Amino acid sequence: MASVAVGTKRSFSAMSGDMASSEAWTRSRTPPSFQPSSGSRARQGNGIDANCSLNSSARSTPRTTPAPASAPSEYRRIFDPDASVVLIGIRGTGKSTLAVMASMACRRRVVDVESSFQEATGFSTAKYRKQFGASNHNLRQEELLSNILNTYNEGTIIVCNGSSLERSGQLLLRDFSKTHPVIHIVRDLSSVHKYLEIPDLSKLQDIVAFTTPIFRQCSNYEFYNVSETQAAHSVVPANQPSVPAFLTLKRAERTFLKFLSLIMSSGNSRGAASNATSTIEPGFPLSEVPVELRKYTCAVQVPLEELVSQEADIEALEFGADAFEVVVEPVEIDPDLDRLTAERAERISRAISRVRQSTVVPIIYHVTPASDQRAATSYSEHVRHGLRLAPHFATVDLSLDEESILDIIRSRGSTKIIGHLHAPVDWYDTFWLEKYDAAIRLGCSAVRFTRPAKFMDDNAAIQSFRNKVYEKNKTIPLICFNTGRAGRRSACFNQVLTSVIPESQRDCSSFPTRVEQNPETSWLTVQEATHILYASFTYDPMKFYIIGASAGYSLSPAMHNAAYKACGMPHHFDRLQTSTINTLQELIQDPTFGGTAVSQPFKLEVISLTHSLSKHARAIGAVNTLIPVRHLNGDGSIPSDLELFQERNQSGPIKALYGDNTDWIGIRSCIRRGLSPANAVRPTTCGLVVGSGGMARAAVYAMLQLGVRNIVIFNRTYANAEKLVAHFDRLVSTSSSTGLLPPVHQVSHPTFRILQSRDDPWPAELRPPTIILSCIPTHPVGDLPAPNFTLPTQWMQSPTGGVVIELAYRTLNTPLMRQIREGASRAWVCLDGLDLLPEQGFAQFELFTGKRAPRRVMREEVLRAWRDEHGEGDPDMVQTRLEAIDEQEP
Repeated sequence: MASVAVGTKRSFSAMSGDMASSEAWTRSRTPPSFQPSSGSRARQGNGIDANCSLNSSARSTPRTTPAPASAPSEYRRIFDPDASVVLIGIRGTGKSTLAVMASMACRRRVVDVESSFQEATGFSTAKYRKQFGASNHNLRQEELLSNILNTYNEGTIIVCNGSSLERSGQLLLRDFSKTHPVIHIVRDLSSVHKYLEIPDLSKLQDIVAFTTPIFRQCSNYEFYNVSETQAAHSVVPANQPSVPAFLTLKRAERTFLKFLSLIMSSGNSRGAASNATSTIEPGFPLSEVPVELRKYTCAVQVPLEELVSQEADIEALEFGADAFEVVVEPVEIDPDLDRLTAERAERISRAISRVRQSTVVPIIYHVTPASDQRAATSYSEHVRHGLRLAPHFATVDLSLDEESILDIIRSRGSTKIIGHLHAPVDWYDTFWLEKYDAAIRLGCSAVRFTRPAKFMDDNAAIQSFRNKVYEKNKTIPLICFNTGRAGRRSACFNQVLTSVIPESQRDCSSFPTRVEQNPETSWLTVQEATHILYASFTYDPMKFYIIGASAGYSLSPAMHNAAYKACGMPHHFDRLQTSTINTLQELIQDPTFGGTAVSQPFKLEVISLTHSLSKHARAIGAVNTLIPVRHLNGDGSIPSDLELFQERNQSGPIKALYGDNTDWIGIRSCIRRGLSPANAVRPTTCGLVVGSGGMARAAVYAMLQLGVRNIVIFNRTYANAEKLVAHFDRLVSTSSSTGLLPPVHQVSHPTFRILQSRDDPWPAELRPPTIILSCIPTHPVGDLPAPNFTLPTQWMQSPTGGVVIELAYRTLNTPLMRQIREGASRAWVCLDGLDLLPEQGFAQFELFTGKRAPRRVMREEVLRAWRDEHGEGDPDMVQTRLEAIDEQEP
């Protein structure tokens, strides 16, 4: 059985390596100085120091304590981009670890209030309280917290335990939360119990019951820190001797950074006009296009109670969907309570965090409207608690009075509000248009109207209502369909976020009961919704290819075909091995041509056949993905990204070709997965790229996107290396790179160097590389033998190791991989082309289909289909890596 990796601060420090080498902006634990005044008024209060409570015999309030009332409406959750972030919670929830992760990614210092107290007074909080008394302790804590909040109100991650939060401290944080994110960090009780090593679990339960309402009153957001399991294999090849401990926390890191990026995007004041999509995956094609603006999207609905179960396969539930809707149904709202209980709030927090951890699609948080006034208060508190979790969307019941709706919308932060209404009113009634206009006036980002259908004829009237809405000058996206078995047809042709359910749920014996309890439950599965679009000729089966000189051994066809099958798409992906790019001219004569992947040696040459390039392909100077354009703007230019996606899956004459590059996205993902906290990208980080072709260009661009400022190139043909460096020198020195590269490169331009020989010493002015990318073939090409490349010892002197990625996959047990495995004790992590291929394929799938990729399906198929250069498989290696796929990030 997998063991839960709860960790301690000490073990995390060991995991991180020598953090002292970090730059000043990364971490600071020096508090603002203050001189305690013995004459000051002592303040005794409702302190919540976990250590003190553990030693107290006093019992806390019962564990059924309701959650506190939501924050007042003046808490708008709109912050400056540089606003400091406060993490609060009891000990053992992972605040310090999350703070270090955030500080590395966001380039912010960390200030720990408890460590600052000890440095300022020379005592731990427990010893100070014991020696000088609770009143003096509370006074000192208040003075220190006030100074920290005032001094570090920008560019800082502040970690705060309960010892600072007596009554005055609570007021300080509540006031701070009006202009700054204050995040309550929560974790499962068993992990906290193991971390704190408390003999009596009931005492910890009492502490949590007592402190949770206080922490929620002091905060405006909540993050449930899902405990990770230690996998036998995660992101490294099966025959690497050991898996570094830090890899266990990679999903937690990505989930928290995704959460942070959402809450810090709340400066967008109008949800209907802004895209609050997480910036954790910039560059992915669909990340640039709001889901509510795309056509024929669907949202898979899953009840809350199914998500809190550890057995729930969330990624499988999401296959083929464009959004994931967490549904809190009436049966889960206790009508005997007029408040949201702390226990139910924690279940909701855990469910949302698990979904965010396991998927990349937007999350919709939906509380089924209250059926009577008795549950109205509980409904409101459920909605408000959901906003604390920063979902992409949340619904609000449009039957509420307008002031209640406005109060919710004012506190939405970055969350987009969908006005929701389910009513038995006829579609011809003016009632629906009045509600639509009200939703626009109140500030909703979209509306969802549903009506129970009893007969098939009920589906005819709905199109008349849709047409009336489309005729309006000012509109927001309309979700509109009938519910029930008879309403399935109208749902199939609803164009925006149609509600669907996983096929496994409809086949479940409890489904009739669920429908009876919640008549809004969809009868349509995601597979049925997809199938009807093709069966009705709304979409067409398309043909896709990979073209290249060595495409015969490519795993792309197996990977993409498995993805199409999983999503219910009747597309087909094939190989086209050729020695000339002119073969492509024949493909584009086929009206069902959907696009092609481009492999060596055509990634640069194919640019001459394109009519337009994405900004990334233009910056890289290489293309690995071509898609057809069937409709041009009136001036003959290529349409916007949204319009390009609207014509996916539709056949017809091709008027232009659009080139993109997804290789850099896959490389970036692999670098992120393999880097330890000790090797997080800093201004002094150095990367090495071996090669100078199209993949090498993508590798350099991926490093630039991660903020790497020092990049060294090694290639056997020096002139080709010079061309690559000249290309990127031009890119980073021109105004055209503004907005394309991270802000760090606007302050200081990256530098590029070339090594002429394996005998060259590593440049003395640079740190040893911690990111090494081999972009050369691992097998013989034509008359050329396999390179059998290894790294010179003098280039591998990083004391904290790093990540080495060999981008090819035809041969896995290469001299370079063997070299890295032998040095695994030095914390080097190695990844290969089997890791890279699906990572870049996810973005390619989006370009081809306009849908998010079924990521686990694609990862699994790449492993199952792999054969070496002799046509032989490696069942043991494949099985080991298959077993570890669930541990990878979505």
